[in-house]
Amino acid sequence: MSLTDQLNHLQDLGKRFVRQLVQLPAHHLLGLTLAGARRPPGTVPGTLFIDPDAMPTRMTVVCFRGSEVETLRNPDLASLRRARTQCERIWVDVTGFGSDELLKAIGQEFALHPMMLADLVNREPQTKTDSADGTHLIVTQVPQLDPESGQPGLDTLGLALGDGWLLSFRARQSALFAPIHDRLGRPESRLRTDPLDYLGYALLDVAIDSLFPVLEAVAARIDQTEDEVLDGRGEDILPAIHDQRRALIALGRLCWRQRDLLSRLLREETVFRQELRIYLQDVHDRTIQLQDMVDATRELSASLIELHMSLSAQSSNKAMQTLTVMASIFIPLTFMAGIYGMNFEYMPELDWEWGYFGLLGLMGVIGLGLYIWFRRRFL
Repeated sequence: MSLTDQLNHLQDLGKRFVRQLVQLPAHHLLGLTLAGARRPPGTVPGTLFIDPDAMPTRMTVVCFRGSEVETLRNPDLASLRRARTQCERIWVDVTGFGSDELLKAIGQEFALHPMMLADLVNREPQTKTDSADGTHLIVTQVPQLDPESGQPGLDTLGLALGDGWLLSFRARQSALFAPIHDRLGRPESRLRTDPLDYLGYALLDVAIDSLFPVLEAVAARIDQTEDEVLDGRGEDILPAIHDQRRALIALGRLCWRQRDLLSRLLREETVFRQELRIYLQDVHDRTIQLQDMVDATRELSASLIELHMSLSAQSSNKAMQTLTVMASIFIPLTFMAGIYGMNFEYMPELDWEWGYFGLLGLMGVIGLGLYIWFRRRFL
């Protein structure tokens, strides 16, 4: 590839990078976006916004009677009311926000304030904790890997804890709480007998731990991009690096929000019992560990751009060096050819019988000598 082709190639890469940077949506955080309806200015507080593409609303009810546990899959409202009267403690896991009527009915059944229900359902990127009328609210974001594409995305997790009941709200149906259901299946599990604040802690613990596989997936993509940079492959490498840096920035912000949420829960004495503070402190320490991992991975991602530019500059320098050597070899030969190409009548060498062949031989010796000297010194 000539120097001109390489310069044009670098120029095209720069144009594509700037074009994708401008066209990238501001709300694009990870591989998947946190889609959902936004509240227009002036909207009545507590209004529910249902996304037309939202998944259907489904419930999973876990009923606790002493150490016995019963799970109801997708019951109707009548079954929910009956289970609430028959159970000592009840956990209702709501997934999908496609039915505003069912969501409002659940909120009325558990006397949720409209503002709390809106915070649980409206998928705005927020992390908060609040209390009202004996109900405690916790909202955070949960990073997860899409099972089909393997790309990271964000989901919202909302918890509402009351007297003898716990509600969890998620926009997508996923296997996030599969470890919790596995623990509930063990007769010796504390989740069967402890108050529901311990179950609420366990749900938060799973949500925080879900960031580890997402961060590992992003780090694996960065390692793959680094291999492509070192091998000189991938024309669209700069936009890919930029997307990875944006994903890490989003994960870093999420870690800070979750860390702040755990700090507020540790200071708050009404949501969780005193004996659970050591468990919450452990989750808080894990958010600090995640923040350190995100920062280290982001530094690695930032170094990829410098590495790519350095390799591109090195390739350009080699091309310039080759062109310089070729030009240096042909400069004296062009000088000699220019002298004997002048149309003067009295040039003694023109009458020599072997002048033409002698000049060609001299040019060949000079060119070969310069080539050997340059090769030993630079190439």
